[in-house]
Amino acid sequence: MASEFNIKVLSKLSGLGKEISLNEAFEVATTRSVTLDTATYNYRTLATAATAEALDLGDITTIDYIVIKCVSGGKLDVDCDFDSSFNADIEIEEGEVAMFCPSGTVYVKDNAGTETPSYEFIVAGRT
Repeated sequence: MASEFNIKVLSKLSGLGKEISLNEAFEVATTRSVTLDTATYNYRTLATAATAEALDLGDITTIDYIVIKCVSGGKLDVDCDFDSSFNADIEIEEGEVAMFCPSGTVYVKDNAGTETPSYEFIVAGRT
């Protein structure tokens, strides 16, 4: 049985005398024919400014999708294929969400080099 990974974006504007909401569902442009058998959720604060750290994957050995949100504390950079040095592939502003299919080991680091952002993420894949 194939698994589905659906994303729903909720936008809300308030404080202008009325409230406007926009609910948008979308699909990833690339469809993968894999059976996801596990997912993990984590909320973390970067341990040390200017130091890259790997995402905690739990029991997942093959990653198919990652959804990550920079909650607070500045911008978060993501390296989707870390090898020996950090090279940011994605920059996530505070309050923004990114979804991607990584091509290697995933590391995160603060953008400014002086902050310790908080972030939350869901990793979906296989054990």
